[in-house]
Amino acid sequence: MSAHRDDPNLIRFALHGGAGELPADAGPQDEQRRALHDIAAEAVALLQAGGSAVDAVSLAVERLEQCPLFNAGIGAVLNRDGLPELDAAIARGEDRGTGAVAGVSRVGSPIRLARAVMERSPHVLFSADGAEALARQLGLPMVDPQSFIIPLRLEQLAAAKRSGSIALDHVDAAAAAPDAAFGTVGAVARDRRGHLAAATSTGGLTNKLPGRIGDTAVFGAGTFADDSSCALSCTGTGESFIRAAFGQAVHGRMRWGGMSLADACQAALDDVRQLGGVGGCIAIDRDGTICLPFNSGVLFRAWWSADGGAISTAVWRDAAMPQTAPVP
Repeated sequence: MSAHRDDPNLIRFALHGGAGELPADAGPQDEQRRALHDIAAEAVALLQAGGSAVDAVSLAVERLEQCPLFNAGIGAVLNRDGLPELDAAIARGEDRGTGAVAGVSRVGSPIRLARAVMERSPHVLFSADGAEALARQLGLPMVDPQSFIIPLRLEQLAAAKRSGSIALDHVDAAAAAPDAAFGTVGAVARDRRGHLAAATSTGGLTNKLPGRIGDTAVFGAGTFADDSSCALSCTGTGESFIRAAFGQAVHGRMRWGGMSLADACQAALDDVRQLGGVGGCIAIDRDGTICLPFNSGVLFRAWWSADGGAISTAVWRDAAMPQTAPVP
């Protein structure tokens, strides 16, 4: 696709707020769906005004980091020591530009720092103290780690310690409070020029060992974009998504195996399942196809395409795709 096209009909956008399980009586999840809807609307408006795919996904994920309903930024889950350790990554399909950070606790917006790594440093991935030092050097907002912590996450950590478990945020949230904070966040976009981008941000696993890094920060695993194939953002059991090389596997199946986006994502999710993991992804291919597959009970998601008109949201597996009714 030519990099010089400028066509609003090329615009596509999707975001997610985590995959997992919910009890049958959990209700419609209106608060989470409304948040996803409103953030998607802001990102789509940016794309329609000529913003880039990178602009759209970084805006959406930063907004999701600010929303305590999800496991990223404010409301992130806590490690074994009761602290947030946040990971984020962004990927640019035009040239495979990417930036990522892992294990940060004092950076106001991990995705903003990940973008700065991509655009303002010679490197790809920074972690912990080094990442925070870079954020200070670049003049990004810093915060007290306590500003990310909400009471629900303290309750979940206490429950996980009692049971001796290391839990996906969304599974534990379902047990502790069915209508409360849910998962890892991400966004994918295709802009008016046909370029793709992806971004992901997460607090990881409840009661994880300090220093643990999941798939979010790993380009070619939980975050990926290449204009020749697709952009995608994952959520779920990070270790399994890393072992499946999820993003690269989807790309390879499309480029060299001739698979469609849907078939490539499903095959990669089958690999994740065989490796003991659950979760899902959101993805957009070079032709504008949107896929939102998952092998768990739910995936909190929203999407928009130029031919659909309205922003659509869904949680459960049986939601139609595309769905056109906006959130009330």
